[in-house]
Amino acid sequence: MNSITASELAQIQADAAQAACDQPCIIQRANRTPEGQGGATTVWNTVTTCLAGMSQPTASQLQNFDYLIGSMAVWQVKLPIGTPVEELDHLIIAGQTLEVVKDLTPRSYPALITVLASEVL
Repeated sequence: MNSITASELAQIQADAAQAACDQPCIIQRANRTPEGQGGATTVWNTVTTCLAGMSQPTASQLQNFDYLIGSMAVWQVKLPIGTPVEELDHLIIAGQTLEVVKDLTPRSYPALITVLASEVL
């Protein structure tokens, strides 16, 4: 089997990001500061902005991750490779805030970062 070169993979990633990521996205991460009496203050700091693509998750994704998402409304969100995103980050896309539930990015030859994200109510 012929493997692809680094430059070919980079071109695939750039083409995929251009084709699939069409909506502005703000990625925010929680910064929790301890307070007296065991409480904490949470401030959401912007990590980066990028373009993202949203689609409905597949039936198998819903079934496989039912233990995480239950009855929550979820989206499959695609982001360009290299985007700093982690589970529990907030994604603000088209005025909607989503929380990253699971990273679904393949480990070999990824074209895009793919995450499942639930609506924050």
